[in-house]
Amino acid sequence: MAGQIKVSLFILAVIALITAFWFIGAAAFPLSYAEEIRAAAERSGLDEDLVRGVIWAESKYREDAVSPAGATGLMQLMPGTRAWISGRTGIAADGSAGSEIMLGCMYLSYLTDVTGSETDALMSYNAGYANVLEWKKGGEPFPETLEYVRRVFFARRVYSLL
Repeated sequence: MAGQIKVSLFILAVIALITAFWFIGAAAFPLSYAEEIRAAAERSGLDEDLVRGVIWAESKYREDAVSPAGATGLMQLMPGTRAWISGRTGIAADGSAGSEIMLGCMYLSYLTDVTGSETDALMSYNAGYANVLEWKKGGEPFPETLEYVRRVFFARRVYSLL
């Protein structure tokens, strides 16, 4: 009897820990824009959890986020990049969450195709493709860019668990 109680308490504790992890994770790692992310990931050929990780690292899911450099929106696109990828893909840059996610995904997909790797694509997304080309020649990546890539991959792993 005592053994059954211990097993039951253990199972209850595990369930409580899993539930707590899920609630804390969901609070720190929002699951907003699920349909927009799914559609954009599917169209661009990107992994949904990677897209969630980029949004988390870029804006923490704040549509009104603005970087010191002038990047805006959920995926923190610069105005010139937004206009360029909009023209290249025909996706309207209307400022909606769906448009911003789609444009960011299409740009990241383009960078993945050009660089041949997710890591280099993320570095290009953060610091510019020209900088990545210089780093390939022997230069040192910006520490903040390496940290950005680390954050995106960390968030991707968390989202894969949620």
